[in-house]
Amino acid sequence: MTKAKTLWIQLTPVEANALMVMLDSEMENRFQFERVDLKEWEQLDLEAYKILAFHKYKTWYSENCDD
Repeated sequence: MTKAKTLWIQLTPVEANALMVMLDSEMENRFQFERVDLKEWEQLDLEAYKILAFHKYKTWYSENCDD
């Protein structure tokens, strides 16, 4: 993704925390209980994008909001 296509959003600390809680829960459920089914190889790119988005947000959150 190029810098020209970067989307910026503004979140209050409460909103950022709510989003982090939701994403943490979603990732935990996905990989603790559901698992990634490699037989569904058509969906692996979607799973990869989800993991990348989670990683980028968690990194940003840890650097900017985590006390």
